[in-house]
Amino acid sequence: MKKTLTAFLTLCLIPLYLHPAEKEKKEEEKSYLDRLKKAYDEKVESGKKLYEKNFGDGKELTEQTKQWVKEDIENMGDWEYKIVAFGGKASTEMEKELNQLGNERWQCFWVEPSGKDKVFYFKRTKKSYIQKIPAGDLLRIIGALSQE
Repeated sequence: MKKTLTAFLTLCLIPLYLHPAEKEKKEEEKSYLDRLKKAYDEKVESGKKLYEKNFGDGKELTEQTKQWVKEDIENMGDWEYKIVAFGGKASTEMEKELNQLGNERWQCFWVEPSGKDKVFYFKRTKKSYIQKIPAGDLLRIIGALSQE
């Protein structure tokens, strides 16, 4: 019985020692997700600071704030576009540039050959901080805008 238990435990523990690369891979994934979360949190924090500065705690809305909210509402659902031609670049260099564009939220929706080059078409939604404003305050702001 002891031999069977020892053999069973050995078989269960061996994979932990044989696959340290999986642990490193998980750490890389975690660090990428952590970086993504950190970037998101920084954007949210900057939006909160802007919100508190301009119309937090029942302050009167400034003209600058009203203009910003109007523009942000108008931009909701709009797209930005970017066209990039890649020609004669090594695949690794092109991959780095495409990853950089992806980090900037650009999404490729079309690739077209153009002679020796390839032209990539990208789009992304325009940024909007409206969704970060608490609903009650947003209603107050929209109410103030509609009274004008």
